[in-house]
Amino acid sequence: MLIVEDNRDTADTTAMLLRMHGFDVAVAYDGRSALQAAKGYDPDVVLLDLSLPDIDGHAVAVGLRRDGLDRASLIAVSGYAPDADWDDVGFDVHLVKPVVNEALVALLSRMQVAPPCPR
Repeated sequence: MLIVEDNRDTADTTAMLLRMHGFDVAVAYDGRSALQAAKGYDPDVVLLDLSLPDIDGHAVAVGLRRDGLDRASLIAVSGYAPDADWDDVGFDVHLVKPVVNEALVALLSRMQVAPPCPR
């Protein structure tokens, strides 16, 4: 799983929680780093903040799909309600901040995203 979030505290806390649940997690703090990380990491899920400092999350999603990340589930995260084009760029789900950690773990379970190893 790749977490893309410019707020380092939020990104690191979410990553720690998901690791505690057995997920393999990488973190990127901006759009360019996310695109680079995804090339070598090939995540099955990308938790993507839409408001990034360098490239907006919609453009990152388009770039991920363009770069061959077709099978990954893209989860949009923002502080506002979904806009008209979030589905058009390939997001599977939209979450509104603040994301409740238990709800995120439950969502991943419903999406049948399993941790790679037993906890």
